[in-house]
Amino acid sequence: MPVFNTPITTNEDNLKKVLAQGLPTLLVLHRDLDKPLQDALEKSAKKHAGNLLVVRVDVEENPGILVKYGEPAPPALVTITADNHVKSDAVTIRPKDVRNHIAHLLDDKPLPASKAKREGYFEPITVTDQNFRKEVLKSKMPVLVDFWATWCQPCHMIAPHIKEIARDHGDKIKVAKLDVDRNQVMAGRYNVRSIPTMILFEGGQPAQRITGADPSSLRAMIKHYV
Repeated sequence: MPVFNTPITTNEDNLKKVLAQGLPTLLVLHRDLDKPLQDALEKSAKKHAGNLLVVRVDVEENPGILVKYGEPAPPALVTITADNHVKSDAVTIRPKDVRNHIAHLLDDKPLPASKAKREGYFEPITVTDQNFRKEVLKSKMPVLVDFWATWCQPCHMIAPHIKEIARDHGDKIKVAKLDVDRNQVMAGRYNVRSIPTMILFEGGQPAQRITGADPSSLRAMIKHYV
């Protein structure tokens, strides 16, 4: 049997063959994988080559696999023993989850106890001309507002990164989305002429802004606040 020192990308048709290799498997179900997760999978595959298979499946192209494992929220992972039994799983994973679940799969190390639920906004909220003052200008937390529209393709490209910021940092930053077609008053007030435009409000005032679907610039803008 060949030794795989990089992650294996597979699909619904070939997953059964991959799992039949007789090795413990870390199965990652994803839509978009950010660089930290990609790096974690690459390092894990290299570190455990010959003892573990790291397998990736794009669930947009293979929705049946997502259904098979209970429709977990991607990016998700499932650890599978050499005799093809599920040992653990996790949703909306980060690199530390990859490491913890591999240690649990290979060495029976206990998984960390679930942390108490954090308070905050872990999904983007919808803001309008009517509630903008309450949700943004009067917020005690910094607020990242994504000015977007349904027809804007770059807006859809940056949307997963906006959502990820809410998921990862919702206890420090409130993330909001404003549809400029339906809320022209606020779009005009803040001189939003091109979209996507992201404005970071602090203490009721715009502190920083960027225009365009650039994840690196977006993360650089919020770095000070997280």
